[in-house]
Amino acid sequence: MFHRLIIAIYLVGFVWGLDNGLAVTPAMGWNTWNRYGCDINEGLILSAAQAIKAEGLDKLGYIYINIDDCWQAPSRGPAKVPLADPQKFPNGIKYLADRIHQLGLKIGIYSDAGIYTCGKRFGSLNYEEIDAKAYAEWGIDYLKYDNCYNDGQSGTPSISANRYKTMQKALNATGRPILYSLCQWGEDSVWNWGSTVANSWRMSGDIYDNFDRPDDRCPCQDSITPCSLAGFHCSVMNILEKAAGLGQKAGSGGWNDLDMLEVGNGGMTYDE
Repeated sequence: MFHRLIIAIYLVGFVWGLDNGLAVTPAMGWNTWNRYGCDINEGLILSAAQAIKAEGLDKLGYIYINIDDCWQAPSRGPAKVPLADPQKFPNGIKYLADRIHQLGLKIGIYSDAGIYTCGKRFGSLNYEEIDAKAYAEWGIDYLKYDNCYNDGQSGTPSISANRYKTMQKALNATGRPILYSLCQWGEDSVWNWGSTVANSWRMSGDIYDNFDRPDDRCPCQDSITPCSLAGFHCSVMNILEKAAGLGQKAGSGGWNDLDMLEVGNGGMTYDE
């Protein structure tokens, strides 16, 4: 069933991005969130990885198996290190990373540049070095970094960029190549500075499993008109229209991220 649930990262671009040797082409793979939300566990992740391999999708470039929000334990461990939920991931994230690497695939994880994640787990704001070190030790290859509960550290491009640069520096300091993906919802004109900070950046509000339905919860209609609230429930066409004018902002090493493909989730026709 998992071959029907592939969620690739949809990206567009033409200029050089962050020079860390990663994302020479757009990252592609599978992510837990839009299908499973917080209902995730070790078995689900391994099954998805095995399905990707069995279907040969890795040969087409789908190599990232990304764990989204809700993998965390209720609180941090000793010395404030991040811990995985022992009920969902009884063997820990490193075990899972090792299993996925044995399949020839890469593993991604999620955190937030805020006090909490969007699912109200512990965030990485002010814990960037501790968390980056843990991710590297676990063997993580990809970090999706969200924007919830950001302690008011947004509102201008420089404020947001500086907040996200802290994790960039922490990741680089580990010495492990970790693709850095901002889930910043297109706020503060991220396409103008994203390539100096990360390998990809979300340029719109969250996608919804619909092709072209208008929705008041997704108020921004293009990337030109100022829009302070990116919103959510954005249709595929809404996001494509916003992205149309941003191709020149991205390229090898740094890409516009049009959010996850809603393939197999039931809200669109086969043709859509």
